[in-house]
Amino acid sequence: LGDRVLARLGRESGAVIRDPYGRRLTWLVPPHATEGWVVPETSWVQLLSTTQHVTVPPGWCTRSASPHWIRSWADHGLTDARLLYVVLDAVIRAEHGPREHEGGAGR
Repeated sequence: LGDRVLARLGRESGAVIRDPYGRRLTWLVPPHATEGWVVPETSWVQLLSTTQHVTVPPGWCTRSASPHWIRSWADHGLTDARLLYVVLDAVIRAEHGPREHEGGAGR
């Protein structure tokens, strides 16, 4: 799912950390930017709050068996949270189909 989101965002994506162990991608967005997001549990998308932590690799670490940058912080900064949600919602809907009784992106 994460790789499809990254491909759709393309150059619009901000910094992204890949965690090979957890098989996940982490986008960095402004604090509280994901409040109100609705994602189905079956998508395996996890929204982290300001009270949770993320392993942040050193800036030079772009290839590793440990967490590493696939889009560096220095070059790309934060991702536009609204755009990330729109793309994430589209990818989830393409994979899992329409969601019953839920609003779409931007709700």
